[in-house]
Amino acid sequence: MRLPFFLLAVMLWAATAALPARGQNPPAEPPPYFELRIYDVTTNKLAGVLERFRETVDPIRRRHGICAVGYWTATTPVGEKYVYLMMAASAADLATRERAFGADPDFQAGFAASNRKHGKTLDHITTIPLITDPAAQFNFTPTDPVRAFELRQYSVPAAKLAAFRARWRDYAIPIYARHGLHSIGWWQAAKPDDAGRETFICLLAGASPAAIQKAIADFHADSEWRAITEQTEKAGPLRDGVVVLTLRPTEFSALR
Repeated sequence: MRLPFFLLAVMLWAATAALPARGQNPPAEPPPYFELRIYDVTTNKLAGVLERFRETVDPIRRRHGICAVGYWTATTPVGEKYVYLMMAASAADLATRERAFGADPDFQAGFAASNRKHGKTLDHITTIPLITDPAAQFNFTPTDPVRAFELRQYSVPAAKLAAFRARWRDYAIPIYARHGLHSIGWWQAAKPDDAGRETFICLLAGASPAAIQKAIADFHADSEWRAITEQTEKAGPLRDGVVVLTLRPTEFSALR
């Protein structure tokens, strides 16, 4: 099986980062840069967005070496969302590749044709540069059958971020896995929110949306998690809130 470029890149980074220090050897390569983008889709225009990415954006981005880990859609009470996660060697590397992509005549022609056909398709674009936790583990291997995903954005007071991150890494991930909800990866938004809180972002996968909801209920009822929560929140909760999106992978998403 031919592995996608982004998966090969992550595997190479993971192998390099795991090499033991020896003598004066240079430090391990830095982790890759990730960027999350969330589109608020104009009413009844999701099909147009998907067509544009399937036929123009994704293939031409790949031509310029831009790695999309996955593409998803989400239905919310206020409309449809289109979500994707990109990976690059650095923020500067991604910016350079994006400029070349934007100047590509094939992209410009395809984008113009899409606009003529579909008109306005997006109401707002949110771009979130991500900091990769050195302790984070990623699992970008696609599966069969296709899974459902959950994207979470936790608001965490800056003073409690280290404790929240440690609890997530050491307890939440293995307990979730025990109940059938598996970690794909986790990050920190590069910038605090307007209230000065940090944003901890994680991506989880389960067999289906219903299976994800059952896993969450079982997780919160788990005696080990209840004990850990009590132990770690003696001075108050470690987070202020969470925004959750249940994601469906597109048919052209590498991560499914």
